[in-house]
Amino acid sequence: MELSPTPELNLNAPTTIILAVIQGVKTTIKHGIHYYKELGVDEVVDLTTVQCVVGRIQDRGEWAIVDRSDNVAIQVD
Repeated sequence: MELSPTPELNLNAPTTIILAVIQGVKTTIKHGIHYYKELGVDEVVDLTTVQCVVGRIQDRGEWAIVDRSDNVAIQVD
């Protein structure tokens, strides 16, 4: 997406931004693996704010989160 110069956003020249859609999930931990069944709400963010990307695999009707990063903790309710 390209934004025109916009003084209210401190943009003095045309600027390209990339947006990402992130879905939250409520997880449970089984055998050290984070699982979820349902997706939460969508949130649109500037891609430059994303710290890491995780994957998922399906395991017996649930989704398991695959996270190879060392710097971001997953919050469990």
